[in-house]
This record gives sequence, structure tokens and C-alpha cells, in this order.
Amino acid sequence: MEIHIATIVNGSETPAGDGISGALRCVIRLQDGTKRSAILKRGPVGQIMAEAFSALLLSKWNLPVPLPFLIDEAGAMAFASADVGYPNLKQSLNLDSLPKGPAREAALQVCAALACSLPTTPLAAACDEAIDNRDRNLGNILWDGNTEAWIDHALALGQGSHLQDANKLCDMALFIGQDERLQRSAIAQALLLDRSAPASAETALSSVTVPTTGVVPLIATRLNAIGNRLVARFPRPLDLLTNHDRV
Repeated sequence: MEIHIATIVNGSETPAGDGISGALRCVIRLQDGTKRSAILKRGPVGQIMAEAFSALLLSKWNLPVPLPFLIDEAGAMAFASADVGYPNLKQSLNLDSLPKGPAREAALQVCAALACSLPTTPLAAACDEAIDNRDRNLGNILWDGNTEAWIDHALALGQGSHLQDANKLCDMALFIGQDERLQRSAIAQALLLDRSAPASAETALSSVTVPTTGVVPLIATRLNAIGNRLVARFPRPLDLLTNHDRV
């Protein structure tokens, strides 16, 4: 996968809807004149970098992500991803329409179970650990009943340092009691991640005005200890009772 530069077709922007902060649906025009539907996100340059870098890297690691685009807006860069045309898990199960209470809790259980059952979830958990993505949630897992896609990585690669350190896919597995299965599978996937892919992603962004200083060393450090990091996401029973004896 490579990243293409595009522009927005004037007048095509509309709200993207549920759960995507500040995102807009739009039509973009590629440099060869091709038009396509996309989801546009504007924000600080660090978040645009995180979106673009993560899209390229996760694709190289074989995680299904929509095609990425950088949008040139008079010298400032925004990020867009191809509109795959299917909803996120919250939308699929109408989670936001339910009031707080037993019904919503039951629906959350169903959503978490579905998220953990997707074929690429173990790989996604490993990738999230590698890029320090603390913002995975049901709103950024797209699913059409058959195929999933993983979106929204603006708060990865150090951009989410203000958030609690968490791997939310691991948290979901703990929530529904599938922690042992996901732990084994995620660690196996983590060991297969191509260690040369971060540098390749950085090279792919070298021709655009998106600074990536420090990103490759950050990922390399996390990859060097990724097995231990994933093990620590799944506390043993003693940890849950006492908060001690963490692996």
C-alpha cells in the first residue's frame, strides 16, 4: 500500500455520523483525476502523521485498513481514508440507542464478544500494542457482517499519551472471559510482525510534509518487548485481587 495525495471536491463534505470525532464524509479527487468517497479527518499535524503512518504500517502487517490519503489544503495536511461503506460495531448493534441499564450491559457484552471473535482481532491487538494505540473502541471497528476493517489511529504513536495506558481489545477479552484465547493468539501474531515494516512506512512518507521523527525508534522499542507487554495486559487472578505480582 502507498499513500496518495488528493484534494476535496468542493461542497461534498457532510457529517460522518456516529462516533467519529470531527470526521466528514466527502468526495476526493486524486492527482490522476479519479474521484472516490472518503472519510476526512482534520487535526494537529501529529495526529495526521499518526493516521497516515499507522495506515501504511498496519497494511504492511496485513491488518485490513481502508486505503489512506493525505489531503492537501493550501499547504496544510488532512487525512482521509476510503469510505468502505459499512458501519462500525456500535452502529451494527444500535448500542447508542440503548439507555444505561441491564439491556445496555447485555448489548455491550454482545459487542465485545463480536469484536473479540473477528478473524483479525488477535493481529489488531498485537498491532495496537506495537503502535501504542490506546483509543481502540467499538466505534472504530467496521464490520459488514462478514468483513472487518480497523480505523482511527490518530491517538497512536505517542499522540494518546494523555490517555490511560491500555490495550482495549485485551480489556474487551477480559470483560467477556476470552482472555486466555486472545492472549495466546495475540502473542503469536506479535512474533510474526515484520520488524522492517516501520522503516518502510517511514520511507513511504518521506516525500510528503508529515514529520515522523522518533516514530520508528518508538515502535522498535515496543516491539522488542511486545510479548511481555501483551502478557501484562492479562492479569493473573492474584493481580485482580491485590494489584500485586504483575507479570
